[in-house]
Amino acid sequence: MMKTFTRLSALCCSLLFVQTMAAQKVTGRVVDADGQPLPYTNVVAMSLPDSAFVSGVMTGDDGTFTLDAKDEGRLLRFSSLGYKTVFADVKANVGTVRLDALTQVLGEVVVKSDLPKTRLKGEGMVTSVGGTILEHAGTIERLLDRIPNVSAKNGKIEVFGRGTPELYINGRKVRDNSELDRLSADNIKDVEVITNPGARYDASVTSVIRITTKKAVGEGFGLDNRLFGELNDYGYLVGEDNLNMNYRTGGLDIGATLRASKWASPDPKTIEQITHLEDTWRQRSEIDQVYKSENLYARLAISYMFNENHSVGVSASYRRQPWSKAGGYMESTLTQNGTLTEQLRSDYTSSVQGTTLQGNAYYTGKIGKWGIDFNTDWMYTKSNSTMNTVEDYTEVGQETEHNDVTTNNVPRSNLVASKLVVTAPLLGGEFSFGGEYSYSTRKSVYSVVPKGIIDDDRSRTEEGLATAFVEYARQFGPLNAQVGLRYEHVDFDYYEDDAYVAEQSRTYGDLFPSVALSAMLGKLGLQLGYSADISRPSYDQLRSNINYDNRYTYEGGNPFLVPTKSHNVNFAASYKWLTFSAGYSRIIDPIIPHSETYNDDPAVALFSQVNGEAYDKVFASLNLRPTVGFWHPAVMLGVQKQWFNMAVHGHNPLDNPLATFRFNNTFDVKLFEVSLNMECTTTGADENNYLRKPSFRADLSLYKSFMNDKLSVSFYVADLFKTNKNSVVTCYGTLRESIYEPKALRNINLTVRYKFNVSRSKYKGTGAGEGQKNRL
Repeated sequence: MMKTFTRLSALCCSLLFVQTMAAQKVTGRVVDADGQPLPYTNVVAMSLPDSAFVSGVMTGDDGTFTLDAKDEGRLLRFSSLGYKTVFADVKANVGTVRLDALTQVLGEVVVKSDLPKTRLKGEGMVTSVGGTILEHAGTIERLLDRIPNVSAKNGKIEVFGRGTPELYINGRKVRDNSELDRLSADNIKDVEVITNPGARYDASVTSVIRITTKKAVGEGFGLDNRLFGELNDYGYLVGEDNLNMNYRTGGLDIGATLRASKWASPDPKTIEQITHLEDTWRQRSEIDQVYKSENLYARLAISYMFNENHSVGVSASYRRQPWSKAGGYMESTLTQNGTLTEQLRSDYTSSVQGTTLQGNAYYTGKIGKWGIDFNTDWMYTKSNSTMNTVEDYTEVGQETEHNDVTTNNVPRSNLVASKLVVTAPLLGGEFSFGGEYSYSTRKSVYSVVPKGIIDDDRSRTEEGLATAFVEYARQFGPLNAQVGLRYEHVDFDYYEDDAYVAEQSRTYGDLFPSVALSAMLGKLGLQLGYSADISRPSYDQLRSNINYDNRYTYEGGNPFLVPTKSHNVNFAASYKWLTFSAGYSRIIDPIIPHSETYNDDPAVALFSQVNGEAYDKVFASLNLRPTVGFWHPAVMLGVQKQWFNMAVHGHNPLDNPLATFRFNNTFDVKLFEVSLNMECTTTGADENNYLRKPSFRADLSLYKSFMNDKLSVSFYVADLFKTNKNSVVTCYGTLRESIYEPKALRNINLTVRYKFNVSRSKYKGTGAGEGQKNRL
């Protein structure tokens, strides 16, 4: 028996030795005509003379690759979308392989399929920015608005069908969207959009946008200053100055950002609230208000790279809103079955001051084959807001009555969090595991004068979140597979006047699996993924107090809300300059707006949130992005359809599909660039909101650079024809519905930017506790 075992062991070792000797490691690097690395290039070893597939890999972000070519592998093929295919003999080191852009001539028109280019990678869709017309989009918001399946306007960023994304810059989580303001489109190398985030992301994340900037230009001192000014229809002239400075020498990198801004945002609109009881009550309100603010922001980051395997750093940021005021008026009429019963004039002013302090420390490195990424974060926020409302209302046949109400809210939040991610090669792929722990507190003190209108509130929440994940990715020829599993445990404690409230406290423990498959088959890219995610209610939504807005409107929280969970399947395909994506989601316990009659008065509504019934949603989009001479069109057609369960008064429109059509046009006439971007949205529903009228918007921009791109000027007109009017009906069941109609506003802005020796920061902190920060 022992001899037999010995012989079998020797045989296995001999076979393994023969297999190892028969394999050959091939290394190299793939670049474009300008010497820039070409990531995600297909490298395939083939046999001769039949050209049969032997093995294959894709190049990394730096264009390098390592391929195990078996004994029969004699020929290498290098192929990438938009580039000419190149062949080379198999050898241990093929060196640098250059791929030239693929150009086709149609008559006298040159069609280039590589600028800009979108490709599928793992779980995401990557769009090249560097070296394309997208470099001149101006601000990062305008750039993102031109990325397939992304919408970015007025500070709001959304991924089609997947909601608000989590943002990363060079692997570091964006803690505050104002951090994006320090970037410009010509700083960006590429943008990756992930619609099915894997296990390493928080389970609350439904989509991810990863922004990668260009490689550093050099050492020494660099400066980038952007001055922005805007004029709106109300005659307000506002703006921002954003100064980024960076000093690099050896492994030391010091970066600083200073920003000051002043804003005035008009918000005119009409709201009609309809209540269906024995009688029909209609409250129509004309609102004209303006939000004004001054904001200061400063950030200092210091990092040191000992070598390419070890880097440490710390950063601290300070955000201060020393002055923020809003003011306006509301004129309302109340009718009962069409008969006027009451008129109201309400004037309000509000004042807010706020401070946010954040810090991060990190280590990222490689010990042997083990990659380590460790981050620890802390955050503190405080604010003080006061609102005074003066109301005069007259019931038909009665004397005018007067209300003077002042509310004050003083919230405080703290967070500490740490996160560890470890990666290592395993069985020909990459194995990742890690964990995160965060602890956060929030205190709220809310008071109302005069007393007796609503109760004051003194509440506190404490929450601990512990997570762990494992993830494995491997390349099988042209197929890339990634699987992951994440576990999250949450302890949520609620206190009222420092007394623990058991029925409003929660403990959760959930598993979240994810799978992603992708393949590049020549010029055809395919992707399929599944993920589960969760959306926990914010601390503001969980509050127990009621806020006073005006005589007709109160707002409250709901401490009994449970998280929303969803199961999602996504599919994507790309070919040359065409991309298609589709998805399905099963959404459980959605958190939706709710309205009920307050104090038995049909004219007075209390708005809060409740958990609705589970529903299904599907979406699909088609993007075409060719380049024809100096014309760079981009067409996007998207449609989404839901099966949303809610009983409403009268006809139910909430199952109607919603479609979006975008047609962006950029003309590069060498002296300057001009863009006309148009978007049209049809009627349709999104949860309990129904867009009852189609909307159209057109934006115009001009871009010109000077002094070898050191100086640039960008002119932009938002909503050129003042047609962007979204008329939305929000349904609150059979009792009530609201019709919301904002007015169209045109904004004109000018950006002047100067930069020299701009370099990318080496700071590699990725942050921790990001999901909790968003909830705070």
